[in-house]
Amino acid sequence: MLKEGIDAAHVSSLVHAAITRIMELRGLPAKGLQGYDKLSASLGLRSLDLAELVFELESVFGVDPFQKLVPITSVRTVDDLVGAYRRLFDPNGGPAHDMKELFQAQQASQSRREKGETRQ
Repeated sequence: MLKEGIDAAHVSSLVHAAITRIMELRGLPAKGLQGYDKLSASLGLRSLDLAELVFELESVFGVDPFQKLVPITSVRTVDDLVGAYRRLFDPNGGPAHDMKELFQAQQASQSRREKGETRQ
């Protein structure tokens, strides 16, 4: 479930840590990430790496913002990714209907995790 009260700096550090882990697993040089770094062009992450990154962050935050809140195609840089997850915790991050969409995204994420657990 979505964790309440996570501030923007904490969201940023969790996203940066997840990116760094994926880079290390792929044998890519783990350098200090900059917000303008492009996930694929600058950092060398492939689409499979990005899928793994989103899966890991869904486990961390308990929800996938790309279900309803943010189009995944809009994420190209580290800052884009951080912004997508910050939006989950920013009460002023969007119109009022976003709370309903957020709840639906949480439920979809929970359902996927439960289905994954029953397959193992």
